[in-house]
Amino acid sequence: MPAPTDPIRYKIWLENLSKSHKGMNPWNRGLIMPLSFRKKVGKNSKMWWQNQENKEKILTRNRKISLSKMGDKNPMKRLEVAKKVSLYMTERMLSDKNPMYNSEARAKVSSKLMGHEVSRDVREKISRNLVGKLVGYKNPFWGRHHTKEVKMKSRIRAINMITSGLLSSRRTEIEIKIKKALLESGLIFQEQMPLEEITVVDFYLPKYKIVIYCDGDYWHKGEWAKKHNVIRKDNWQNKILESGGYKVFRFSETDINTSPEKCINLVGRFILNNRYGK
Repeated sequence: MPAPTDPIRYKIWLENLSKSHKGMNPWNRGLIMPLSFRKKVGKNSKMWWQNQENKEKILTRNRKISLSKMGDKNPMKRLEVAKKVSLYMTERMLSDKNPMYNSEARAKVSSKLMGHEVSRDVREKISRNLVGKLVGYKNPFWGRHHTKEVKMKSRIRAINMITSGLLSSRRTEIEIKIKKALLESGLIFQEQMPLEEITVVDFYLPKYKIVIYCDGDYWHKGEWAKKHNVIRKDNWQNKILESGGYKVFRFSETDINTSPEKCINLVGRFILNNRYGK
């Protein structure tokens, strides 16, 4: 049955169609198409998009949809819709329902991307496509900054998500090395520990109130870190933690790669010199 052209009838038809499909499994779930068929589909799709007339039709349609959703017309502006979508995405993608929580899926994606290089032609094509788009000073958010209140709220929200397990945090190589050295030392520690509602530390020794950060050179020491005020933020976190009675150790990527054991020996020497926990 074709979709009705009348807007009101179309809306009713769409709602009924949605209800009738609710709870049904898609016909292609678990179906793997042969490689020859997928190549054929890809080739036909490429030829279709190379046709300028077809391309203009899709672009015109997308512009109409975009204009129909701008401002107050956007359904996500309505609180009940936003809550419904948020609940749906939470149930669908978070926790063990997210396929990327599966170690096999992550390993499969990683192996596919390993050694993959984007060609120069593709990079140039991406650059050409960005010309005239809302990038740089043309972006309406260009030059704007979040207030301190918004930054603090975002920080607390991220910390709560990490603590509850809703936001996964992959361990870096230097964190893995420090963890191994800590295990060998016999010190009791906790990983990814939120403290003072301002930070999630890489390792925390609760018996001695010792905090350990594993700082990558690029993200915490290089030009990028200077440009984005990361060094100032790190120093601010150190001051807050130290004023709360914590001892902060920040080990750089270079120091950890040279010898993670030396880094943990510094922690052990501090414990012995101050006789904490005795």
